[in-house]
Amino acid sequence: MVNKNIICVIDGEAGSCGKAKVCGQIALDERLNIIASVTNSMPNAGHTFVSELGETYLFRNIPVAVVNPNVKLFIGPSSVIDMDVFRKEYEECESLLGNRQIYVHELVPLVEDRHKEKEKETIKSGSTYHGCAACNQEKIIRDPHLKFFKGYKKAIVLTNEEWLNELYNCLDDSNGMVLFEGAQGAGLSLNFSGNFPYVTSRNINVSNMLQEAGVSPRRLHTTVMVVRPFPIRINDITNEGKFVFTGSYGSGASLTWSNINIGAKLGFYPTAFDFDLFDNMLNDDLKNKLLNASEKRSLMQIFGERYKDITLSDINLIDALEMERLIYKGKGIREYVSKVIDLSHLDDPTLRDLSEMTSVTKLERKIFDLDINKLKSSVRINDPDCLYLNFFQHLDLEYEKCCGDYKEFLINRYIKEYLNWLESSLGVDISTLGTGSKNNEYIKRRELIILD
Repeated sequence: MVNKNIICVIDGEAGSCGKAKVCGQIALDERLNIIASVTNSMPNAGHTFVSELGETYLFRNIPVAVVNPNVKLFIGPSSVIDMDVFRKEYEECESLLGNRQIYVHELVPLVEDRHKEKEKETIKSGSTYHGCAACNQEKIIRDPHLKFFKGYKKAIVLTNEEWLNELYNCLDDSNGMVLFEGAQGAGLSLNFSGNFPYVTSRNINVSNMLQEAGVSPRRLHTTVMVVRPFPIRINDITNEGKFVFTGSYGSGASLTWSNINIGAKLGFYPTAFDFDLFDNMLNDDLKNKLLNASEKRSLMQIFGERYKDITLSDINLIDALEMERLIYKGKGIREYVSKVIDLSHLDDPTLRDLSEMTSVTKLERKIFDLDINKLKSSVRINDPDCLYLNFFQHLDLEYEKCCGDYKEFLINRYIKEYLNWLESSLGVDISTLGTGSKNNEYIKRRELIILD
């Protein structure tokens, strides 16, 4: 009988749903006895784990499960390694690694500068330009110039047979579970996201995760799909200050971080319409002050390529809120009392900026309303056993950093209706509500992994 002991963690949207938080939680769950973890990641995506003590680690190739000292670590042949990035990552988590080896498949190629330059010349639909696609392209056509990883400290290279033997020793162990850590998001999948050319260079689904590790789907025990209420994508402006449209999230409306900040504070769904319900102090004098105080990049982000021709009459309430937010953010201020919208009727009128920066490019993320049909497609393709809803606090800051059992909380009607809508629309239970970045910040609705 085939041993079913694989747990797959996959991002159901467009990335940055908090997979590392979930992988860390699973890896540290003594009930599950995780004995090995496999990645096939590339340096174009970062996975951030934050411990209960607030210690932060950024992973690109090394499995997040390194946080558990008893887990064997595998880097598979569909990975790509940038040695400069890998050295830094390795050294930053060396205290976690201890004396353990990392088993790296012999066919993991190395990114070189020519790969990065080729992507900048070729890809016009948005990319982190880390050379991963160009490197893989050379591997596919068997380019003789391609170099492969040769090892670094305790990250050792194994032949195909050796690597599979080590992995299958764990897969055949009936007393332990093996974690497969997904990279990027299903909404970026090359063939099945429906977003081409605004996609990544590979297929992102559970079937692909298994085949990239040389494993039959019959060995799968549980699939956990990680999602967030409002999907994100990378910024449309490159580090060099050029406009490159990086895609949307299906038919989901483009939101601003001001939508999220005010909606989360007031506990309502953050559509643009809701801003009209509140008094504002916007006038030409204030518009002019905001315009003059805004940096070029901020204006590019808000108004797009027409930013040079903006007049005061073009600036609406949301534009003004975004200008104000980015002015404060540029000064390192993430909490402030708005001079654009009047929240003085609240006990605490302070707004907090919840905006996020990408792990790799360090640019502010775009954020969207949820296209439920697009998420349904991801669910259909991956057939998850449960959903892990991260960034739950974006629906209502009252639940930020909450920890405990769902039954312990007085969940408001709006939140209950939202959760019921999501579950009934997708036909999948929401097991966990992630309420913060730390590993222990979540509300448990049921067991994440149900053991036989």
